[in-house]
Amino acid sequence: MSEESKRKAPAFQFYADDFLAGTSEMSAEEVGGYIRLLCHQWTKGGIPNDPERVARIAGLMGSPCVGYVMAKFRLSDGHTLKNERLEKVREEQNAFKARQSAAGTNGAAKRWNKCPDDGDPNGDPNRVAIATPMATPMAGAWPEHSSPSPSPSPSDTDTKKAPRDLSPELEAFRLRVGAMVRRRPTTHWSTKEIKALKEVYDLNTPEEDILLVEARYKSNDKYLRRELMTLLNNWNGEIDKVRSGLLPSIGSSQAGTFSTDISDYQ
Repeated sequence: MSEESKRKAPAFQFYADDFLAGTSEMSAEEVGGYIRLLCHQWTKGGIPNDPERVARIAGLMGSPCVGYVMAKFRLSDGHTLKNERLEKVREEQNAFKARQSAAGTNGAAKRWNKCPDDGDPNGDPNRVAIATPMATPMAGAWPEHSSPSPSPSPSDTDTKKAPRDLSPELEAFRLRVGAMVRRRPTTHWSTKEIKALKEVYDLNTPEEDILLVEARYKSNDKYLRRELMTLLNNWNGEIDKVRSGLLPSIGSSQAGTFSTDISDYQ
């Protein structure tokens, strides 16, 4: 399976009022075939301009209503039929995902590039550790590799720095997931963490579900997962929680109202 096909959105927005209005004169058989053709177009990019093949795809073999259902589609490139309304939905969804990806990246930069002097007892994480002046003389007195409690080898799998040659889409998703557990964008992810992230990314979670998870992680829910690997390993469980109604449902007209600016996370 190609990278493009794996990243293709698995679902499209369904506007109930528009659909009812557009199919008010269709029989139940015709509506069923119409739905199958719309699904085929969404996944394949279009339907063939061949009544026999269309009838097979629609489940209307031998039915006289094939022609009526085909009239809902227009010839787009000489041999492929497309429903214009569905293609408009695809364009809107792609544009929305692009805006959310950019917002996640910009929000991460705004959230973590400022280090106010707010009296945080932990101080600036980029400064020299307090223990360094005391530890240096002691460490210098020991022969190399002679510590009775040696540090883990840099070659250990979990300490390896994860590769940063991620696609722009995966990098934006990494920032969004990291923000959920309050991880700084500059923190290096281990190879194991990046592998788990890619597995979650390949699930093609609908954008509206990701927004619901982000909203939940901005809440005061005491059952939030605060460890990155725990969140990634239980991603489907988190999606099930938000889908089951732990948060208000986000409709198509409200999906853009949730901010992805990580500065909202306090």
